[in-house]
Amino acid sequence: MNTIAFVPSAAGITIGSDAKLETPYRAGFDGVLPDVRVHGGTVTVVFPRSFHVRDRRRAGEVVLKGTEPWRIEVRGGTSRLTADLRGLRVTALDLQGGAEQVAVELPAPEGSVPVRIAGGASHVRFGCPTSVPVRLSLIGGGTGITFGERHLGAVGAGTTLADPGWQDGTDRYDILVTGGADTLTVERW
Repeated sequence: MNTIAFVPSAAGITIGSDAKLETPYRAGFDGVLPDVRVHGGTVTVVFPRSFHVRDRRRAGEVVLKGTEPWRIEVRGGTSRLTADLRGLRVTALDLQGGAEQVAVELPAPEGSVPVRIAGGASHVRFGCPTSVPVRLSLIGGGTGITFGERHLGAVGAGTTLADPGWQDGTDRYDILVTGGADTLTVERW
């Protein structure tokens, strides 16, 4: 398994996949360039600490080799993250430090795949295959929550929504948001 980690945050990043890529990843960045370190199966993209997660001058594109399993991590918050992961085998998605303006297309999972947002979530959208059961747990509650065809207003702390069959499913997503959520959507395609 490979891991890609963005530290201390990620802003304006687009993640995609390419099964024909000859290397594990390809990356290009605008503005101040991050330090990209590779050790074993881990690619760490280190942005200068002087940049804030909402800095609009920063942008980048990362393409991951689609034939390998990937764990994707952001340590320190993310803003304006767009990820089309449908061509990947994702083992986990871990967004630490909150997420704002995030859109992720998830692939059909292999096993139970954790998706974590540690901190708050604002304007976050996950697209999932229709046939895949999903559970969404909101530890801090939320407003403007859409789960499949269900459009909910405010939901209290500790709210859990799950598709029928999630408990017995073997290939599924387990989405956890530890902080509050504002305008969070789980859609089906």
